[in-house]
Amino acid sequence: MHLLPILLTAGAVFLLSMIATRAAIMLANRLRFVDRPGAEAHKQQARAVPYGGGAAMGIALAAGLLACHLLRSHIPGTDAGAPLDHGSLIPIYVGALVLLVLGLVDDRKPVPAGLKLAVQAIVAGGVVWTADLQVDSLQSQPWLAYGLAWVWMVLITNAFNLLDHADGLSASVAIVSIVVLLSGALMAGDLQLAALWILLIAVLLGFLVWNLPPARVYMGDAGSLPLGFLIGAGTLSVTFWPSAAGGSSLAVLSPFIITAIPLFDATVVVVKRALAGKPIMVGDRNHISHRLTRLGLGSRTSLAVVVALQIALAASALQLRFGDAITGIVIIAQDCSILIAVILLETLRDTPDTDGGGGSARG
Repeated sequence: MHLLPILLTAGAVFLLSMIATRAAIMLANRLRFVDRPGAEAHKQQARAVPYGGGAAMGIALAAGLLACHLLRSHIPGTDAGAPLDHGSLIPIYVGALVLLVLGLVDDRKPVPAGLKLAVQAIVAGGVVWTADLQVDSLQSQPWLAYGLAWVWMVLITNAFNLLDHADGLSASVAIVSIVVLLSGALMAGDLQLAALWILLIAVLLGFLVWNLPPARVYMGDAGSLPLGFLIGAGTLSVTFWPSAAGGSSLAVLSPFIITAIPLFDATVVVVKRALAGKPIMVGDRNHISHRLTRLGLGSRTSLAVVVALQIALAASALQLRFGDAITGIVIIAQDCSILIAVILLETLRDTPDTDGGGGSARG
């Protein structure tokens, strides 16, 4: 019953996200705020697609959070005095807002990669400190606990940004990760975090109405940067479980599993660019969806395959929470085997990154 007001709010947020995204499409077309084919070498969509999805998502999420704040007296466990395993969420929201603005600026006129990374690092560092985000199992070494948390936030923010290269991909994969985060929040009895994840799922579903292949709008960096940032913060808030809480000490690896596909895609792309002697921050067509398309899969089938992989990988994180060491080893071995199989399949058609294939906004 405690979740009922949140779920009702989420239903309204879904509709708001869908309507706001539609309005963003119309406004972006009028302002010529669009991603044009051939604007960069790796962008080969057939037509210009408007940006603005990220801003629409931000508006819908902010409205949902405000509604939950106003309804907090009707949702036990969400009031400011409720016992929590994390600090205030306000710094996290502020950090996400700053990245949304940065993303909007970058979508309109590309910001130098170094400057964009520097802003992300500053925002992540400030939020890690003010929101008390750290790796729980390293609390005895504060500088290491906070330092690794800072690196993690920057890493996941950029991993989801890099994943936004095909229609519907970043949002769909994010939903899978968020469902696992929601499960963790509910198991911990943390309705503040649970409300955030339920609302964010509703926002992403409303956006996907217009973003599934063939996409009619892109979230752009204004969507992918804060999305990855929120998920990175979420893994630090609820899933870096201390081994003292019971279960396998391997549970500390759960964030890597929850974000497996974004991390895997980013790693493969960066390694390939480095081996080819190409700038790491310059886009190409060696992302997972591009490589699956070169195997002959259509854009919708490629999306379904990646989402299925993410479900298979991310769902196992919950088993790590309560399983013993043997269970943890088996889960990690299974997940590694899945990724190795993907690598072997992808390399069947390992052609230069100038080849065709599906794709969309970013690389």
